[in-house]
Amino acid sequence: MSYIILSGRYETGTAEQQQGFAMLLGADNIQYKFDLYFHWYNLVHELGHCIKSSVNVPMSSVREEMYVNEFAAAYYRMIGEDARLRELEEMIAGAIGNMPSPVPEGEDFLSFYERIWGSEELMTVMVYGYLQLNSVLMALRGNKSLAEVLGEIGISVSDSKELTGCDLPISSENAAAFLSSARANMISLGVDVPEIRLELQDNPEVQCARYDK
Repeated sequence: MSYIILSGRYETGTAEQQQGFAMLLGADNIQYKFDLYFHWYNLVHELGHCIKSSVNVPMSSVREEMYVNEFAAAYYRMIGEDARLRELEEMIAGAIGNMPSPVPEGEDFLSFYERIWGSEELMTVMVYGYLQLNSVLMALRGNKSLAEVLGEIGISVSDSKELTGCDLPISSENAAAFLSSARANMISLGVDVPEIRLELQDNPEVQCARYDK
C-alpha cells in the first residue's frame, strides 16, 4: 500500500489565490507563512492521514481531522520544535480572529461539523477553513504526547527515544525533506509507515493525501 501527498505552492498560484491566502494568514511575509503551514506542519498532518488509513481504525471524518492535527502537533513537540509551533499557533489564532464563526450559537463545534459533513454547506472556503484552522489550534494548545496519539489507533511507541528533526529552511523546495525526515522518525519508533511520495502542485489550494495508484 502506498500513498501520495499533493501539496500546492503559493508561488505558482494565481494572483487571486495568492490574495486569498494573504487575506487569511496576513499579507506580511505571506510566502513564509504559507510554507510554515503547508510545507512544514501540514505535511505531517497528511502523514498522519496515511498512517491512520493504513491501520484501518474506524473514525468519523471530523474526528480524523482532529486526530491528524493532534498527531502533527505531538510529533513536532517530540522533536523539540516548540518555537515553530508557537509561531504557527500565533499565526493560526490571528487568522481565526479574522473569521466569523459558522457554528450556530448554542451548538457544539464538533457536533456542527459532524452534522454538515458531506453537504454543500461544508464545501465553502470559510466553513471548511474554519474547521481546519480550529482543529489545528486545538491540537497546538493540547498536551497529548505522540505515544498517546498513536496509542489511540493501536500503535505502541516510546516517548523516550531521541529523534532528529530536519533543520533546512522552510520552503516548498525543502518540503520533501521534511516529509522524509518525519517518515524516517516514525519508522525508527517502530511504526509501520506505508510508502509515501510527495508531488508539488502549481495550484496552492490542492493539499491532500490519497492512495497512490
